[in-house]
Amino acid sequence: MLTLSVVLGGCSLGRGAAPAQLFDLGPSSTAPAASAASATSGPSTAPGAGAAPASASATGARREAVAVSFSAAQMLTDTGVIWRVGDSASPHSYATYRWAAPPSQLVQQRVVDRLSAAGPVVQDGVDPRAPLLQVTLTRFEQVYAPDGGASTGQVALQAVLLRDRRVVDAVRLARGAPAPTQDAQGGVQALRAATDAAAADLAAWVDRSLAASSASANPASARAASVSPADTADTARAGLTFRSLP
Repeated sequence: MLTLSVVLGGCSLGRGAAPAQLFDLGPSSTAPAASAASATSGPSTAPGAGAAPASASATGARREAVAVSFSAAQMLTDTGVIWRVGDSASPHSYATYRWAAPPSQLVQQRVVDRLSAAGPVVQDGVDPRAPLLQVTLTRFEQVYAPDGGASTGQVALQAVLLRDRRVVDAVRLARGAPAPTQDAQGGVQALRAATDAAAADLAAWVDRSLAASSASANPASARAASVSPADTADTARAGLTFRSLP
C-alpha cells in the first residue's frame, strides 16, 4: 500500500517540482450518447398514464426550454484529480496533475452540452416558465482496486426536475468506466467516458419526464409536491425519494 500511495501521489523528489499537468474532459460528442441513453435507460411511466410518451430525442422533436441549476459536493469545487483505493474513506489528489477547472464546472458544461442537443437550455431565473432541472454532482473520482492493478472512473449525479414549482421527478445516476492505464491519464479517460454516459442518461430521463408530465391528465400527480418560491433549491429535496436508473 505504501508503494501504491507513492506512485499514485506523483511525489516530486529532488529539485523544484514541475508545473502540474492540466486535464479537461475533451470535446463533447452528443449524438452517439443520445442513442445509447435511449437504448439503455428504459421507458418511464407517468402515474396513471400507462407507457410514457416518446422523448424528444427519440422522436426527433425539439424539447422545450429547460433551466439548469448546478451544484457539487465541496470536494469537487477544487481542481484536484481525486483518487482513492476501493471503498476507503481517505480520498487523495495527484500531486502533479490538476483539472483545468473544478470538476463541478467541467461536468456542468458537459451536462448543458448534452441537454442542448435536444432543446434550449437557459440559466435558472432567466425564463420563469421553463421547467427547472436541479443537478448535484456527488462523486467524480478514480477508484483503484486494493492491489492497484485496475481502476475505474466513477461519476454520480442527483437530479430534481420541477415544473411550475412542483416536483415532477427525482433521480440518482451513477456511472463508471474502466481506466485503460493505472495512472492519472487513465483515470481522466475513464472519468470522461463515465461523465458522457451519465450526461446522456440524465438528458434521456429529462426528456421522458417532461413528456410524461405534459401528457398527464392529472397535474397533481403522486410525484408532485409543492415548493416554496422563497427557497426552491432546499425545499425541492425535502422528503423526496430519489430513484436510481439501472
